This record gives sequence, structure tokens and C-alpha cells, in this order.
Amino acid sequence: MSTLRHGRHRALRSDLLLPWVRQTCAPRRRPAVSSAAWRSLLAVTAPAGLGLLVGRPAEGVMVALGALSAVLTDVAAAYRHRAVTMLVPQLLGVAGAFATLTAEGGPAAPYVLPALGVVAGALACLSLEGSLGAMILLMDAEVALDLPLPGPLWLPPALMLLGGLSVVALALAGRPFFRGRAERALLAQCLTACAAVLEPDAAGPAGTARRRALHDVLERARHTGAVGGGRLLARHLPGLLALAETASSAGARGLAADPALAGRLRAEAGRVAAGRPALDGPWPPVRGPLDVRLVRAARAAVLPEASAGAVPVTAGDRRAGRRRAVARAVLADPRSWSCGLRVGLALLLAGAAAAYADLPHPYWAVLNVTFVCRPDIGPVTGRALERFCGTALGLLCSGLVLACAGPDWALLGVLAPAAGLVPALSGTGYLYQAAALATVVMTVTQLAGDPGLPLLLPNLASCAIGCLAAVAACELFGPRHRQLALARRLAVAVEQATLALTPHRPRAALAPHLQLAVARAEFERARREPPWRQGATDRWAALIDEVERAVDAALAPVPAPTDHRHFDATRHHLHRLTDRLNRPDRLHRLDRPDRLDRPDRTDGRAEVAAHRPVPRTARVVA
Repeated sequence: MSTLRHGRHRALRSDLLLPWVRQTCAPRRRPAVSSAAWRSLLAVTAPAGLGLLVGRPAEGVMVALGALSAVLTDVAAAYRHRAVTMLVPQLLGVAGAFATLTAEGGPAAPYVLPALGVVAGALACLSLEGSLGAMILLMDAEVALDLPLPGPLWLPPALMLLGGLSVVALALAGRPFFRGRAERALLAQCLTACAAVLEPDAAGPAGTARRRALHDVLERARHTGAVGGGRLLARHLPGLLALAETASSAGARGLAADPALAGRLRAEAGRVAAGRPALDGPWPPVRGPLDVRLVRAARAAVLPEASAGAVPVTAGDRRAGRRRAVARAVLADPRSWSCGLRVGLALLLAGAAAAYADLPHPYWAVLNVTFVCRPDIGPVTGRALERFCGTALGLLCSGLVLACAGPDWALLGVLAPAAGLVPALSGTGYLYQAAALATVVMTVTQLAGDPGLPLLLPNLASCAIGCLAAVAACELFGPRHRQLALARRLAVAVEQATLALTPHRPRAALAPHLQLAVARAEFERARREPPWRQGATDRWAALIDEVERAVDAALAPVPAPTDHRHFDATRHHLHRLTDRLNRPDRLHRLDRPDRLDRPDRTDGRAEVAAHRPVPRTARVVA
């Protein structure tokens, strides 16, 4: 049964390395010019121009760099979510800048930045918001050391905070006019994805792709509601979870639903996106147990107050308690602190190498470590390759601009589009975003009074040192923990599906597909690992498919609920699968497939083994 078999070791050859380089550096999609690009253009260019106008360019550059740090955290769509993902990293950045400036010149100065790296690495394992806060914490600490200003100690952090708050204010300025539009768009996407899963032609690979798209958009909605969602998401999410679970499981089992229900869901999605009330007409008539469950879940998703068993949920219901529980679980995990130790070691190696080479801006090497070592993005080697190639491309463009540019006012015309391209190129690939970042850094360095042309090669050398230090610390000295994280996610999904088979179904059993969506996102990041670590990619893909089939079979509506043989066989299969996933040392062992390895079998020939007592495995906290 096991899908994880030991493959033969393949030597690293050019036919493996070159395709990986092409796949890593290839653009993923076209640049998207959004409101974040205009905010970045205005917030970065205006302070630099104002500093030139009043004759204090260094202060203007500090404000512009603070705005750039806030631009890098402008990744959320909902306004409440933006306030969390943008404001908290700015406060952490101020704390990091104060810490490094206070220790400057003292005996503990060389060790402050690595210590902050250990804390930042542990914070980055919390969530996307923790990773962004860790990045800004280190970035502001390094920028405050790299661009010292005359005056009191609080001046550089205050200027950077001013620039960051200007971007936060611009990002939240549209809330009185577009309040709730992003959340309504997420809900409409969830309803449309549910309708696509219920279509009669949703079979085979196309149906699998639709179900995965449904789980992905539902996970985005759940994460937005948990971090910074309003009452709208809190009211509709329980019904959406039940509807997505029933529709996905029915589609996986090939059970046909009423086609009129999919049309009604599309119509409701259009009304939700436009902010109009739900339709008053009756729902399509039910023809069987499946239609009854689907219509009940659809009514609870579209009209939460109309569902009989709905429990009113407020926006802040137990949110603080959940965050504290997750924070305690992650910070108590030794893997979080091992990640922090690797980040601190990479910072120490990069700083020592840059100081030994006597580079003009030694903290540029440390800054590259900050951007590369983010555990929520993907493998460090691929991100380091993208960072170096993007920096080289950006320095080439910057060298041409600096060689041809005239006065400083002409550089503002280059800084404006480069700053706008930083968020516009975020979905295209990190290589291209790094090129825009390098252009912005070289332009503001020239505006601050430091000649840019002599710094092109030192900047490239600093980038190479930082990328090599990150790879050495995180790939050579760090254990392989991504596959263990993937196994934990799959184990939680299987355990939640097992809870769904209990007589009194708990509320926690409503979201096994969300754990599968997170596991697939983790697997997509693992696919970008270098060739010498891609031996188990196909086997992990097969394991994810196996877990998806098991969860779908466990949650699928059956025609005869009184027949317990299906539930017994499925429960036994899920217990065995959970035991394998909770013990990584057994993942590679070979098991002979038997009739219990296919949970969709209901022939009853293996129920004797299914009734044997199976010890309950300890639940793994994701």
C-alpha cells in the first residue's frame, strides 16, 4: 500500500540541473498592475522627492525605505486583514531598529542581529503574518545600521515608521467606500467553485482540478476570516464548509446532483459579489438524500440566519484564544527554534564574510539573507538562485540608468516605475521582483548622496555572499523538515475525516479538506526543491492522492446509511493511514495492499479485521 518507496540515488547531472534552473527562473504569470502598485509608486517616490526639495535627501530616503518595507507586506485583500498584515510588521521593524541602534558600538553589537534572526526564524513559522513580521523586523534593523543619520537615536526608526504608516493609511483609505467588497468576492468565488464541482461534467482529472480549486479558495476565505475577517465571513463560513464538503465528496464518488442547484448557486454568487440580498424564490426541488443535504448546506451558506441548526458566530468569537493556542504550539515546537537558529547562523556567516571582504555596505549581504530565509515561501536554494539572478538583472538596468541619468530629479522618473513594479511583479516570480527591488535600492542610494556606479559590483558580491550563507546554513546544516510538515498536515486531515464518522460529529470535523489544501500548498513549494532533493516528489504526490481518496470516501454520502460495513472499513483504513503519517519512520516501509486499502469497497469481506480494536493515535497539532 505504501506509496513511499526508496528510489535509487541519482547523481546530479546537467540534464537535471538545467531544467530545474529554467523552471525556477521562468515567469509564472503576467504582471498585475493593481492598487498596491500605485500605492507603492506614490509612497516611495514622494518622500524621496520631498527630501530633495527641502535639501535633506537622507531623511527622505529613510522614509522611502520604510514605505518600501510596508509595500512588501501589502498582500491581503480584505481591509481588516490588511491592518494586521501591515501594521504589526511595522511595529516589529521599529523594535528591531531600536535594538540594533542601541547596541551599536558596544561589545554585544555583532551578536544582536543573529539573536534577532533566531527570534525572527521562530516567528516565521507561525503563519504568513509571522513570516512578514520577521522579514520586516530584520530588514528595518539592517537598514537602520546601513544608513546612519545624525541626530537622536529615535530619528531613523521614527522616519521608517512614518513611511510605513503612510502606506498603511493609503491601503486602508478605501475602507469607507469599498468595505466588505473583498470578503464578498471571496464568498462569491467559493459559491462559484461549489457550483463547478456539482456540474455533471465534473468527472476525471477535470473534476479533481475543480475540487482542489474549491478547497484552495475556501482555505483563503477561512484564513482571512481567522486573521482579520468581518461578520460577513464569520456568518457564511460554517455553511460554506458544509456545502463544500458535501459537494466535493459527492463529486469524488460520482454521485449526480440536481443541475438546477448549480445554476442557483451561480446566481447567488453574482448577488453576493454585487452586495445584493439573496433571491426570494424557492430552491430546486429535492429528489433524494443527496439533494436534501446539498440544499440544506446551500441555504446555510447563502442565508445563515435561515438555517435551523445554525449557531450565530461573531467576528471575534474565540479568535484571540485560537491565536494564542497556535502561537504556543508553534513556539513550543523544537523545529521552530531550529529554523531560527539556521537564520541566525546565516546572518552571522553573511556578516562575517562581508566584513572580511571589506565591502562598502556590509549589511547588504545580511539583507539578502533576510529575503531568502523565509520558510513559508519555499526551498532556500531556489529562492537564493532567484534572488541572485534578479539582483544581477536589476543591477544591470541600474548601471545603464545611472550611467545615462543626469540630475537627481531624473532619477525620480526611474524610481517611480521601479517602485510600482515591486508589488506588480510579486506574482510573476521572485526573480523579477528582486530585479525591481535592486533598482529601487541603487536609485535611493544615489539619491542619498552615495555614488551608485562604484557600488554595483560590491552589491552583486554582497548578494552572492548572502545567498551562499543562506544556502549553507539552511540546506547543508539544517534537517529536512518540509516532508515532516507535509505528513503532519495529512495526518490532521485524516484524523478529522475519522472524527466525521463518529455518531456525534464535532464541529472540528468540518474542515479536513482545508488541511488537504494547506498540504498541497506545502507540496507545491517542495516541488521547487533542487534536483538533489527531488527524489520523493512523485511518491509524495501519490500519497496526497491516496489521502484525498480516503477523505472523500469517508465524507461521501452513501445511499444506505444503515449499512455500517462501509463506515467500519473506512474507519479502519483511516486509522492505519493516520498511524503511518504520524510515524515518519514507517512512511518508507512496504505494505502489501489488501482489501482494506481501498475504502470505497463495501463488499463486507474484510469487516472482521475492521472490528478489531485500533489504538487511537495522538493528535498532531498543525
